[in-house]
Amino acid sequence: MKHTMETDRASMLDRLADPTLLDAAVVVPVGETDGVVRCRLAVPVGGGRLAGYLTVEDYAEALTVLTMLDGRSGFPHVRVRETVAPRDSRRTIIWGEDPPESDALARWRFYGYSDKAVARVREGEQTSGHPPAGLDTN
Repeated sequence: MKHTMETDRASMLDRLADPTLLDAAVVVPVGETDGVVRCRLAVPVGGGRLAGYLTVEDYAEALTVLTMLDGRSGFPHVRVRETVAPRDSRRTIIWGEDPPESDALARWRFYGYSDKAVARVREGEQTSGHPPAGLDTN
């Protein structure tokens, strides 16, 4: 599934313990497809949300996100996750604290997910052995 600002908003609304963080989210234009500007939604830290991230299609999109978020309130320590992939590969921009090395459930709470969202993760892990698809945070 291609992520858009609308799909980002809907998925985060369903996950966040504090959905009011979406009021301070930043719309980031990351590219253009068939003459239409593609945008993503970057959700700030706050309350129990200690960090966030946004994965984009390539290095150019990553630079756009970095430029828009750097120095902005709610987006501390913006950086690109290290990778050895080619420049035209997907990139992940992260902000806030570094995620814990502990189990996945601790990471979901770290990203400010609600108990309901964490329960869905737990349920998915019990049935499949890994978190449900689509629970990649931003």
